[in-house]
Amino acid sequence: MRSIIINPTHDISEDLPFYPFRLDDSSAARPTVFKITFITNNFQYAYAITYNQNEILNENLSAADLRKKHFVMKHLFERNKDTKGLLPDGQENVAANTRKNSLLLYSLQANNYAPAIDVFNWFKQKLIIFSNQLDFSTFDDGFIDNPVVQTELNHFLRASDINIQGLDHEEMDISLPQPLVDFLQSMSEKSDTSDDNRVNSKTKVRNLFTLHKKYDEKGNVIGTQRISLGNESTGTQRIVLIALAIIKSQLSDGSDTLIFDEFEEGLHYEMAMALVNLFNSPQNNNQFILATHQLKLLDAHLRVDQIYFTEKNYHGESDLYSLFDYGEAVSRPDIDFSKRYIKGQFGSVPIINLEDLKTALGAQPTLTKDKEKKHG
Repeated sequence: MRSIIINPTHDISEDLPFYPFRLDDSSAARPTVFKITFITNNFQYAYAITYNQNEILNENLSAADLRKKHFVMKHLFERNKDTKGLLPDGQENVAANTRKNSLLLYSLQANNYAPAIDVFNWFKQKLIIFSNQLDFSTFDDGFIDNPVVQTELNHFLRASDINIQGLDHEEMDISLPQPLVDFLQSMSEKSDTSDDNRVNSKTKVRNLFTLHKKYDEKGNVIGTQRISLGNESTGTQRIVLIALAIIKSQLSDGSDTLIFDEFEEGLHYEMAMALVNLFNSPQNNNQFILATHQLKLLDAHLRVDQIYFTEKNYHGESDLYSLFDYGEAVSRPDIDFSKRYIKGQFGSVPIINLEDLKTALGAQPTLTKDKEKKHG
């Protein structure tokens, strides 16, 4: 959803990022639907889009001013495939000039329509998604040079007990391969009608380094050693990334939404538990959404409405449901949620047939010997 909003199509022939469910015959013919409700700049927004590979079928936005004592959701616009729908005053020409494979939201924010700007900026700047591919490009704008950031980061890293004294960086000039330059040039020409759109073959990259104490043979500190962040463990990289994300948000208004996939990867259990408790503390104003397989994190003093499970049915369809839906039966403090989960009380426990796994593993040597006989 974030991608389709902040990365518009360039022309009428470009496909939308459409990835339907593939394990039944009918889903490929059905459109994708995204709906989200969030708060930013004292407004609550509800935004939804329905689309297929070629066009936007429906798009609507509602908002409520939370500064009013009795606020209500007001419909701002709705765009349908076959009808004009509801449009903001004075934006009729913008809607008429929006391609079928482009969002009206994007056109409206480009035309300075304030609610659309709010929504677009929230997706671009305040919805931060971290996957298994660690990406520090968000912090390549001079953010790390800020003395306040350096101080806060050093405190965070020392408190994390990972023996890092701080973070340093170095900018390097690199030359892009000519085929890549040609490709970027062609993409630039598609999206930019101006004459001054030449792609520079030289660019700068920022290398990040962790700072460690360096010792002599007697164990005395003799200086500082820089180590490329890429050479650190996955857990260390993730801690640095989380620290930078929290600091960046807190230095603005502290109301970002940060999403982590496989949150526990590379993190010691104690570190993962400490971070979850930090996210859930009064000192934090951000919203964190964590996908994890670390069962013990269920016992990190979370409320039942903060815990969700996913479970696949035999069709391969995933269902998301809340622990809160189990009612008062789950609120007993004397039994850990993780223990009850393992017992299967909340579902979403995979069924593993160990004997079949052993049989499959035991068959491997026989297959190898048979191949050796054939090729002997």
